[in-house]
Amino acid sequence: MSDEAWSPSDLPAVSYVRVALSEVDDAARAVERQRAQIALAAERMGLRLAEEFTDVGYSGMSMDRPGLRRMLDYVTGQQVGYCVVATSDRLSEDPEDAADIDEALSGALVVIVVAADHIGPTRS
Repeated sequence: MSDEAWSPSDLPAVSYVRVALSEVDDAARAVERQRAQIALAAERMGLRLAEEFTDVGYSGMSMDRPGLRRMLDYVTGQQVGYCVVATSDRLSEDPEDAADIDEALSGALVVIVVAADHIGPTRS
């Protein structure tokens, strides 16, 4: 494939879902809502979702989340174009941690896509 025919959307995308809820029923609904938002945004953008990383019951105020760590490791070892999240606070609610995550993803040449920006106001 020539460079002229290449598009960033040719690369697969990953998704990241986080809910801090501890009650299983509420968490399951929140996860499904986020998945639906992510899928709709990915479809509208023509992105192919290759992997999903999920943290249920983890605060966005900490980087100590297994799904987040797996996702960051994954994007450094695979060619990934995008990380799709339902809303920006799903990656982090702490500004310093958010900057660190953004730097890690940018360093791996991964663009963060916030689904809410592509499908309108939503609840995560």
